[in-house]
Amino acid sequence: MNEAPATAPRARLHRLLGTAALGLSLLLTGCASQTLFQSSFNANVVGTPPATTQATGTVSIGGAPGSVVVVGPVPGTSENWVQISRSGEQAPISELLCKFSEVKGDGTYTLLAAMFIPSGAGLATVEFDTAAVASPPNTGFLHLDFLQNNTVRINDNNAQVFGSFPRDQFFTLAVTLEITATSAVAHMSLFGTGASGSMDFNVTPVSFARQMGAVKFWMGFPWNGSFKATDILVTRKTS
Repeated sequence: MNEAPATAPRARLHRLLGTAALGLSLLLTGCASQTLFQSSFNANVVGTPPATTQATGTVSIGGAPGSVVVVGPVPGTSENWVQISRSGEQAPISELLCKFSEVKGDGTYTLLAAMFIPSGAGLATVEFDTAAVASPPNTGFLHLDFLQNNTVRINDNNAQVFGSFPRDQFFTLAVTLEITATSAVAHMSLFGTGASGSMDFNVTPVSFARQMGAVKFWMGFPWNGSFKATDILVTRKTS
């Protein structure tokens, strides 16, 4: 169990975002946290699926062969990324499921992920899921769709849209979930050059959020194209 702040992912994110990461750095400092998931794609082989065992937690993939693979740096970075792609009307959902090392129940969780969505790509989704041991298992309770008009939609509700993100350059998604026995509130923000916007959202059902155990990056019907992610970090506040 790792109870120390995740300094290595923080350093990499600072290298990616530079001075634009001021707000991001505030999320990462000032409190002790336990790392529940941490990607380490730099240790993975380019052109192959990501390794099952990551720095913390594990991943599984779904989709057509070759639809989820490690790729080299995007412009302006030196990191390896994972690419999620879908091609063809009959293609299955392409997904990267990031499974936490532990299921901790109520608490304050933060997801940080660098993302890159190219021009012309279909809708990319980031989803929060219950754990495999939950009831119900592996079930999404909050998802963010990165729309073709470069805004972010919450849970397929066109009345719940926020922010703006760039195409063809990286940016960072930050989501903090405050989960108690009676409520679950998501604080969502976009950081980086060309990215802006934030929104708070009350998550229901609370019973699902209390069993959170994974984050999923995916693309499904009817969308085609690809997007990339790296430096995926999930922590839980411990003090």
